[in-house]
Amino acid sequence: MVSKSTLLKIAVNTLIGVILVFIWLKFVDINQIWATLSKVELISITPIIFFLFLSVVLRALRLKVFLRPIKNISAKDLIFLNGAALMLNYLIPIRGGEIAKGVYLSTQYQIPVGKSLVWIFLDRFIDFLVVLILASLLFLVVPTTLNITFITIIIIIFSTGLVVTYLMTYQSIFFRKIVKFLSNLLIVNNIKIYFERICNFFLDSFEILRRSPKDLSLLFLVTILAYAADAGVWYSAYLAIGTPQEYIKLYLGQLLSALTYLVPAAPGYVGSAEASGLLIFSGVFGIEPNLASAMTVLFHVTTTIFILTFGVISIYFLKLDIGMIIRKVLRK
Repeated sequence: MVSKSTLLKIAVNTLIGVILVFIWLKFVDINQIWATLSKVELISITPIIFFLFLSVVLRALRLKVFLRPIKNISAKDLIFLNGAALMLNYLIPIRGGEIAKGVYLSTQYQIPVGKSLVWIFLDRFIDFLVVLILASLLFLVVPTTLNITFITIIIIIFSTGLVVTYLMTYQSIFFRKIVKFLSNLLIVNNIKIYFERICNFFLDSFEILRRSPKDLSLLFLVTILAYAADAGVWYSAYLAIGTPQEYIKLYLGQLLSALTYLVPAAPGYVGSAEASGLLIFSGVFGIEPNLASAMTVLFHVTTTIFILTFGVISIYFLKLDIGMIIRKVLRK
């Protein structure tokens, strides 16, 4: 039976998506967007699909490197597992893909589900670390419409996140003292207990990030290449509509877009894809709204076709019990 909390999450996320669509429509001219898209040739979509697939492959290879000290997992299995997870996250954007990965690694490679989910979370966290590092650097060299004060604030926030991550990973004893000090400042006992539990969970989980410089360098390099593939998707999409953009600008855009993963999304990312595209391309980079939205719609449609097609293929080859996974997701 579907839990009420899960149904409520999906309903709220869907409502947010619908609201975002209406907001997006206030800023664009649908007729102009359609006129731009009608000129796109099918052959020009091929590079978009190539870079989408390359991104999946690179992140699968990163997960293989990440899990290598624990279990040697087939790269092919991880590529298909990423494909299946992408589709589940797309259709049920409440972390269904992560649960699918955890269940598969548990049943096929005898890795406990709880540990699998933690490791998968940390694998995704590497994405977040790369975003913090590269975005902080690129904001200094890529022209944007943001004023220097706002950029400085963003860099300070990102840098603080990196320092906290370093302390949690390599200075855990010192960080536990900080947690203890902060928890003593909390008045409500229940909040204090949950605060300590969450912090200790992260501290225990982050131990797996203590890798050799060689391993960490490889993980970060593959992640940088994965974002390069993501930027290639947008670069190809802009070429397809006849308005090429600077690649480095789109790379920074992908880093910013990755942060929207933390924001609740409707099934199919309806609304959130269009709104975030408009915000990043027009709000941050000053690209004309209709052109930015035409690219976003093309990207959204092409991505939908790729995710659903490759997702079905992945589920078939992995022989995933998709019904069981969906039941787990909806009952959580």
